[in-house]
Formats: sequence, structure tokens, C-alpha cells
Amino acid sequence: MTSTKTETGNEKPNEVTKTPITSQRHIIITPPVGKRKTHFIGIHLGAGSHSLKMHDSYKTLCKSACEAGLRILKKGGSAEEAASAATTVLENSGLVNAGKGSNLTLDKTVECDAGFMSGNGHFGGVGAVGGVPNPILVAYRISELQNCSNELSCGRVPPTLLVGIGAKNWAESQLIPTCEESNLVSTKALKRHGKYMKKLKSAEKQDQLLLCNTVSDTVGVIVLDHSNKVAATVSSGGNWLKFPGRVGHSPQFGAGCWAMNRGPLSETSIAVSTTGVGEMLSKVQWAAECGRSLQNEKNTNPVEAISCAMKEKFLESDLLCHHKEPKIVGMIGLTWDGHRGEFVWGHSSQSLIVAVAGTAFKKVKMIFSTLSSPKSESIKVEAMLI
Repeated sequence: MTSTKTETGNEKPNEVTKTPITSQRHIIITPPVGKRKTHFIGIHLGAGSHSLKMHDSYKTLCKSACEAGLRILKKGGSAEEAASAATTVLENSGLVNAGKGSNLTLDKTVECDAGFMSGNGHFGGVGAVGGVPNPILVAYRISELQNCSNELSCGRVPPTLLVGIGAKNWAESQLIPTCEESNLVSTKALKRHGKYMKKLKSAEKQDQLLLCNTVSDTVGVIVLDHSNKVAATVSSGGNWLKFPGRVGHSPQFGAGCWAMNRGPLSETSIAVSTTGVGEMLSKVQWAAECGRSLQNEKNTNPVEAISCAMKEKFLESDLLCHHKEPKIVGMIGLTWDGHRGEFVWGHSSQSLIVAVAGTAFKKVKMIFSTLSSPKSESIKVEAMLI
């Protein structure tokens, strides 16, 4: 197994670079000898500031989600099925900002986003949908519509994104479970909503910027199956106190997740799931950027590839220069060439929880990744062999 780490601190800007590298550390561990059919699953629990008090709860959730995917992979199931199953566990937990644990809008409602992408290029997204406990199932089903055997009559083009009540109605037509929208509003979310509303009113009176220092974004899953096929998911309840009807990056093509199988166009399979400030991630199409960086033949080191992408394509992007808010970004990704693969994760948030499982691991491994520097534009990127 190989682990590589890069940390970048945000020092005072100069004419050469805005985010110079302050330290690099490389740890090499001999990988296991011999090769066999490989399967792998990686998950993240969103970019933010995770409480150490929740460590054991997060570890249990990671174990449950990974094992749900592994059970399918061990039976010969597809990457798509495993990714959907693992994401459903996350959505049902009530512990993370997705499904039943989602943040509330200004109107105290739950509106969820989700995205699903198969390595064959099929994509589905669902946005601002209420009353759907597992939005990932809707996104997955929409992605299946891209199959040529499911052509619509009269030359109609299958949708890649459905939103709001239309998405819920379509989910019901597909026999995907729905519920009363109020059923997804948790007691914990209501308490936080009240706390942040007080902060918001206080900040508005004093003309101050409100920063909610907590986990604020998506969860996601990436999977490699025995057939060397990949899939990626992302699911989110959105930002705290978001406007009703707001759609984040999760259901947008190229922003929330990315997956591409090995084939004529690429010698490497790629899967990516992202997290962070949705409005910013959407503008730079962050998932696709990560995918391109990992797939670029010139980038043989995934840590360097993602570090460079975070710096040049996000933190210093001209598209985001007018944003006064902290530039929070995170991702997990995998590369697989048929014989060798790597799992990479990175973030500019205070923390990012990731977990991995598969043939290269005896058990589910959770990593509580934190920045060594509290500065908002520091980044950490690490990788390991899978």
C-alpha cells in the first residue's frame, strides 16, 4: 500500500503564487505481492468541521455503508448497484447531511439533491426534491434511462436531471418510496435551524458575514467492481438556511460526481465524488476537473494532480475570484488501469472523513483527515494503493 501526502498552507500572496507549498511528506509501504480480481469501495462524509465526539458514530456509519456495498460486490454485483446501496445507508442514517439527516431550508423544509454516474457515461441527477428519503435511488433510475434500450417514443430525449415536485411524482411512478415531506425533518435539524436563524438575524443587524462552522455539504461513494467497471454517487441536503428551490452541485453533470470506464478513449478507469460549496463547485465543474486531472497521462502522481487542480482550478480560479466566502472543497477519487489502482482524497475544509474497503483491506478503514493549519485555504491531499 502506498500513501502520499501533500499539505499546502495559505501564506501572504506574492507575485509568483497565491498558495505556495509549505511541506511535503511521502510514505512508501510495500504493496501486497500477487494480483487478483479487485473490488473497492470508498466513501466520504462531506467537507466541514466534524466533531471528534462523533468519531465512533462516524466509524460505525462508514462500516455499515461500506459493508452494504461489499456484500453486493462479493456476490458479483455491479459497481452501480454497490454504489447505490452504500449511498442509501448514508442517506438513512440521520447522521450526515443527506436524506433523513438533511439541513433545513429557510422555510424549515428538507429539499435533497443527488447525482449518479456510471462508468459508461450514463448520468442522472435529482434536485430540490422533498418527500424522497433516498434521492440517490431517483438519480440512479434516471441514469438508467440513458440506456439505448429505454428509448422514449417520438424521438424524445431522456432527462438527466429532474427537480422539485416533478421529480417526486416521477419517483412515485417508478415505485421509489416517498413520504410526507415533514417526515424528513429531524429534531436535531430543527434545533440547528433555530440556532442558525438567531445567528443570521444577529449578523444581519450588525452587517456581518455569517459562517456556519459545521459539516455543510454532501456525502458520496465511488466503486470499482470485479469487471473493472466504476460508478460514483453524491447526495446532499444542501447548505444550512438555503433558499427553497436552491439546487447545489450534486445533481449537475460534471460537478458532483464523475465516472469513466477504461476503453478506447482512456487506459484508466476514473471515479470521483466531490463535496464543498455547491455554487462554486458547479461553476468550475469540479468533479470533471478532478477526473481530467487524474486521467491526464502527464499526471502520474494522483496527489500532485489533485493538489494542482485544487490550487489552479479552484482556489485560484478566475471564475471564483469575486466570492468572499471561504472556498471549501473536497473530493475522493480512484484510478484503475486493470492491474494497479490508487485512492486519493483531498480537502480545504477543516476536516474530511473518508473510508475504504475492498480486496486490498482486511476490514473497513476510516480516516479522519484534518488540516494541520487552521487557515481557510490550506489543503491536504493524500493517496493509497487499492
